[in-house]
Amino acid sequence: MVYDSGMDPSFDKSADQGPSKGSLDGVILEQGRASGRAILVTVGIWFSVIFVVGVITLIQINASIALLLTLLLLLFPLLSFLNWVMFRITIDSEKIQLVRTFIFRNKESLEFNKIEGVDIAQGPFGRAFNYGRLTISGVGIKQLRTEPINRPDNVAQQIRALIAQR
Repeated sequence: MVYDSGMDPSFDKSADQGPSKGSLDGVILEQGRASGRAILVTVGIWFSVIFVVGVITLIQINASIALLLTLLLLLFPLLSFLNWVMFRITIDSEKIQLVRTFIFRNKESLEFNKIEGVDIAQGPFGRAFNYGRLTISGVGIKQLRTEPINRPDNVAQQIRALIAQR
């Protein structure tokens, strides 16, 4: 089953139509990017903070320092946005794989037989807009931490079901 973050997880097209040409063999879940809701909420908060800091600096000091400070503060949401856009989680029948490709490609994987637990972290906005991070703990000190994804409860349930099948 190929799972898109905007698709209803209870509806599996591949079961009705057979294998499609675009689907990957053995891929159970693939979520293309981090949660769009998480990106919008975080960017909205950042721009509100930048606006307030810029206005206060403009009133208290001068325009050139306010402009410089605002441009420096704009780097943080831009880097976070690029990091989120370059994130991918794929779950196949053998392992969970996280891929981050910002400047360098970072590929982490954890096999199902080495997973000890799946934890969900959601803040107040995450609970309101149904997004959050998953922390997948493995044997030893190995942990995989996702970027914020849509419906983390559903993804965690699917991972736990796959672990229980083993």
